[in-house]
Amino acid sequence: MRQFSTAFFLVFLVAAGVVAEVSPRIHQLARDAVAGDPWAQLNLGAAYDNGSGGLALDPVLAVQWYRRAAEAGLAEAQFNLAHCLATGSGTARDDVAALEWMQRAAEQGLASAQYLAGVMRVEGIGAPADRAQALQWLEKASANGNLDATTLLERLRNDATK
Repeated sequence: MRQFSTAFFLVFLVAAGVVAEVSPRIHQLARDAVAGDPWAQLNLGAAYDNGSGGLALDPVLAVQWYRRAAEAGLAEAQFNLAHCLATGSGTARDDVAALEWMQRAAEQGLASAQYLAGVMRVEGIGAPADRAQALQWLEKASANGNLDATTLLERLRNDATK
């Protein structure tokens, strides 16, 4: 029944002119997302975030799908949700929640999340600035190949010696 209702909903949106012709890939993605597949939820969120696959750009729906996948523990979705919360895209801006989700993704080893968790801790976004925690996240990100983290680490270390 879920597959029928998802397909019906997408057909309704096309008929109403809300979205262009939705690709078969998006139909399958929507069915999988509704069925609880976190990767499908992440990708459906990204489709709404980018307005791809025939879906209209819809940051609110993007956040809803990112949140479902993030709550299922998917680091990439936690990262995307954190970004939306930090920028206020599709949701109210919430720096505290953004930092929490970014750190969850960082704890799973996502280098881009480790880098941004470090940046947020340096800048005091979502919590008071904490240089020690920032350096820990940046060191992890650098060790995982994030070149921006390596550059920022060098700058922070040079600033500390001046």
